[in-house]
Amino acid sequence: MNKYEFKSVLLPYKTGIFQGDSADLSAILNKEGAEGWQLSQIVLPSTMWGRANTMVAIMQRAVPA
Repeated sequence: MNKYEFKSVLLPYKTGIFQGDSADLSAILNKEGAEGWQLSQIVLPSTMWGRANTMVAIMQRAVPA
């Protein structure tokens, strides 16, 4: 049976006219991928105003047996 470990990575996220200030998601995900992490899913939590300023990337990688 395969075993996995998981971690979460906060990804800054902006909407509207300030989108240009958002983080380069490809660079962040490629950095994690180089360390063996694979993107499992991205969660966009909501706030009481209905907008989030951070995405959460759930990463996984196999644990060596």
